[in-house]
Amino acid sequence: MLFVPVLLLKNALTPIVILRLPLMLLAGEKETTTSMSEPRTLLTSPTRSASALTREEALIERFLQRRRERSKKTTEFWRVSVALSAYAHEPAQQQTLPEKPKPNLRKERPMQTKQSVIHSNIRSTVIAAFGLLSMLLAVSETAHAQSTPLVFQAAGPDANSIQGAVDAFRASLGNNNGNNPGPIQKGRREINWDGGNPNLLDTTAPVNPFLVFLNSRGSQYKTPGLGLSQAPASGGPQGGLAVLFGNPTYGRIFRTFSLSRLFTPVGSNITEASFAVPGTNGTAPATVRGFGAVFTDVDQPDGVTDAVSGTRIEYFDRNGILIFSSFVPASPGDGSLSFFGIKFDDARIASVRITAGNVAPGPNDDKQHDIVMMDDFIYGEPELIN
Repeated sequence: MLFVPVLLLKNALTPIVILRLPLMLLAGEKETTTSMSEPRTLLTSPTRSASALTREEALIERFLQRRRERSKKTTEFWRVSVALSAYAHEPAQQQTLPEKPKPNLRKERPMQTKQSVIHSNIRSTVIAAFGLLSMLLAVSETAHAQSTPLVFQAAGPDANSIQGAVDAFRASLGNNNGNNPGPIQKGRREINWDGGNPNLLDTTAPVNPFLVFLNSRGSQYKTPGLGLSQAPASGGPQGGLAVLFGNPTYGRIFRTFSLSRLFTPVGSNITEASFAVPGTNGTAPATVRGFGAVFTDVDQPDGVTDAVSGTRIEYFDRNGILIFSSFVPASPGDGSLSFFGIKFDDARIASVRITAGNVAPGPNDDKQHDIVMMDDFIYGEPELIN
């Protein structure tokens, strides 16, 4: 099934995004000087026929299969040109990627980029877009990315803006395994910071590391700062984020995706996650197929103004090598919600580093300070590292 998660352009609530991609590339043929004057629109309306969808899915599968076969025999890579336009009547901007980049086999520090996609070379992208939802199929040609990660992203003023992307990401991972002990071969785990009770409004004191879900759901969190807390935007016995950070404006600028609490580092804007087989209390390190997170009030659009300061997620393998990194899509305005997640074919993600905003919570949210909080974390079933 072709899912339709989110692509948000930097000009906030652009009503529709269209991908223009030569159909012959999806069939696995080499690119020629095909004109882009008659683009193929993958998705333009919710009433699209089932037969059209099936044909596109078949083309995508054929395209990916041929890439896998060729990657075993040759170092030649496809050159894919994509053109994006905010509206159907506007001229598209064409970008052509290099034909034969040399793979970088060295362990390097993460590269910074102004695009909300992987820092590594992107060889092909398939985007289906409707409204504010899209799906990116990004092929990373690094020594450690041998299969194609699916990228799901969304942003908008409320929960409905990202619901489609979140649901598609959940479906790609499988059923929710809750607190069941592992090992389990399939499925996903979720944390919504609400203790299973949407009426729970307690603010937890900062702790570091945060081990509340280590045994039950196989993930633990730490920060370079003081610790990590769960809190509503305001209210409750301890007053929520507004009291935790001594800033009453936090009670109105943040919104939850799932009631009623958010998750945040204190004294830093960085959160690091790692995984273990559920039920082992952290004694069996694990990797996951995918990881995604919901954010609230991401104002800075994809690091365009400052590539270092945008909200982003970095993914690392068991050796601590960066395998994927991306900015989180923005939706300027108080209380907005954003989602970003990726899924590989195999469990290769051993740890994740999340940078929320460009400064630790505390100051007012303004043009110089992008204060961001986190909500639901969704990730693949932790699988034992062999």
